[in-house]
Amino acid sequence: MRGLAGFAVLVGLWDLLRLAHVLPPTAAPASWDIARALADPSLAVAAGDTLLAWAGGLLLAGVLGIAAGILLGVSRWADAATRVVIDFLRPIPAVALIPVAVVVIGLGAGMQAVLVAFACLWPLLISTRFGVRDVDPLLVETGRVFGASGLRLAATVTGPAAVPAIRTGLRTAASLGLVVAVATELVAGSPGLGWYIAQQQQAGQIPAAYAGIVVAGSLGYVIHLVFDLSAGRAVSGRAVSRRSVSGRAFSGRR
Repeated sequence: MRGLAGFAVLVGLWDLLRLAHVLPPTAAPASWDIARALADPSLAVAAGDTLLAWAGGLLLAGVLGIAAGILLGVSRWADAATRVVIDFLRPIPAVALIPVAVVVIGLGAGMQAVLVAFACLWPLLISTRFGVRDVDPLLVETGRVFGASGLRLAATVTGPAAVPAIRTGLRTAASLGLVVAVATELVAGSPGLGWYIAQQQQAGQIPAAYAGIVVAGSLGYVIHLVFDLSAGRAVSGRAVSRRSVSGRAFSGRR
């Protein structure tokens, strides 16, 4: 309720500044005009396109980032061999790759998903790597005593113990992925909320453009809320993992 009250204060402040001409009325439509524009059916379609690209990119980044993070966390040789490449690629903004992606992949959800995956890959990989490195050595040694090694050790001990760190990286990647998806649509003109906002602004439909921004913000809030709750459960899961991973290794031995 306090959060809703804060949002109501923000809306009231927006309209107050607009009526006082601090914000130009032509560029800052009234909140009720923006609310009416939210009923546009094409806005829901645009939101669906954005979510599709976001989900595809996050899924791809999750598969690659978690697998690579576990490998780099377990193998110091692999970590040292890829460190320069990762440090070179990680700072590159995903939107800077749009011209190359358009030429290689073309416009559409596939291009957006690849760029979202590129942006989401690094927080997932880094969080997984450090999560694996921070696993209690006693758990690893216990797994080895019970005969777990290689892939079995990663599946029964290292991976489960690193789940809280992986979820933290996933939460960061999920929010970043939505930003990249909308920015890609704005720059490249591919279907989605970014394209909808740009088209409405060019057509002079300012309330509709703001409605697109409101929907993008709402999606970001929902994504943050879902992954924040998941990360909260992961904190309690850390204690459970410490008790359970050695049992998994022992059952694997038996």
